[in-house]
Amino acid sequence: MDLQSQHCYLVGMKGTGMASLAVLLKRMGCQVRGCDRDEVFFTDALLEQEGLACDIGFSEHLLASDISLVIYSSAYPLQTPILQAAARRGLALYSYPAFIALLTRRQDSYAVAGTHGKSTTCSVASHLLREASDAAFPFYAVYGSSQTGLKHYPYYGGECALFEACEYQDHFLSYDLRAVLITSIEFDHPDYFHSLEDVKRSFESLVSKLKSGGILIYCADDAGACEAAAYAAVNRPDLTILSYGFSAKPPFRIMQSGPDSYTLAVLPENPFTVQAKARALVCDHIGALVLSVAMLLDRPRPKLYLQDQALLSDEVLLTLVSNLSRHLGSYTACTGRTEVLFEQNGVVYVDDYAHHPSEIRTSLEELNERYPRHKILVIFCPHTASRTRAFSEDFARELSKCDALIVQATYASARGDGPSGPDPAQHLARQVSSLTSTTCAFAQDEDTALALASLWLQERWLCITMGAGNNRSLCERIAHQRRSLS
Repeated sequence: MDLQSQHCYLVGMKGTGMASLAVLLKRMGCQVRGCDRDEVFFTDALLEQEGLACDIGFSEHLLASDISLVIYSSAYPLQTPILQAAARRGLALYSYPAFIALLTRRQDSYAVAGTHGKSTTCSVASHLLREASDAAFPFYAVYGSSQTGLKHYPYYGGECALFEACEYQDHFLSYDLRAVLITSIEFDHPDYFHSLEDVKRSFESLVSKLKSGGILIYCADDAGACEAAAYAAVNRPDLTILSYGFSAKPPFRIMQSGPDSYTLAVLPENPFTVQAKARALVCDHIGALVLSVAMLLDRPRPKLYLQDQALLSDEVLLTLVSNLSRHLGSYTACTGRTEVLFEQNGVVYVDDYAHHPSEIRTSLEELNERYPRHKILVIFCPHTASRTRAFSEDFARELSKCDALIVQATYASARGDGPSGPDPAQHLARQVSSLTSTTCAFAQDEDTALALASLWLQERWLCITMGAGNNRSLCERIAHQRRSLS
């Protein structure tokens, strides 16, 4: 498929991965337009910045006569009117994961997979490859977020590509990958997987499908990732297997040398700064470094080699690690991942995508480390009824660690996985109240959440909109309300 000749229409264009893809396709020379719901998402600003028009609704009349390619978020069924119209016209029609699979076959492709940390790791790796090569390394990246403050999206050529690979519905098994980094493996997506064992088998299948002579990178601090590596050692002896983490073997064992300073076993006398404090997030940043090194060493003529040689040597490895690691300190943040939005009247407003108990634990650890003298209010928007029910006790345990909590109604998203009976979010709020003295309330709508947060917040507090629901805009509304009350 010649992408430059395509007039593309993206259905569900405001989704994080879809918005990223829309920008990429424009960079590749496509004509791009799309549609979505009449709801403001943080991706609206990205699309507007790129000059990408997004229609409202899903009517078949939105599909102009010159459209040749339609890509749709897998959250929308083929019965959606605009998709039915595309099928009747015989247009090229791809779901988002199916189109990503198509892209992975166009060049050597690398991916980040795992229950947590995929977007952050992709974002940091893109930053390192861009900064260390002065944007000369010919790669592009597609992942479910963007780096804050980044004016140019990661598209610098098509020699190789980096993708975020999600296990949901086994989507990543259709990808054609040269290498994969696995951050973690835990039970998630209970609407599809029945158990942790099902999730593990999906990742084993991913490892089995890697190209011959490919690369597996894994976090040695995560039990599930270690199991996947053990499976690879037995079943894929052709793979190069690399580990990183605080418990990893050299060369990529992480050692802390100061409050924000770290070294690796390969270069113990070469400290560098990491813009994260929680160990899990530090591992994501270092994993991105290892992935960047692997991508560079895997190219026929890597741009960052001091000497033009194809074979790995200790000297080349040391040079690359030293060159890349010094750029970790200049990484800003990944949009929506413990992202500080602004500070006003003594309150720090933060947006965080954490929607799994382990992610919540990591995010609260990170923010407590950054702001040790602040109290924390979390406005949590559970994502899908199935996940809220499956992890209710774990959610309650982690959320009870904040000083105040507002639980919003469960966000069904376009998947339609909302509560069919009583909202499990209400049960979650009651669970937290029974566990701790944390001030906790259920908010059926945003106006209720707004009123409660405006009343509870005081100076030296963090206000965190958390979850995969669309509640980020509450921060601005709360700050405005507090100004009105003062």
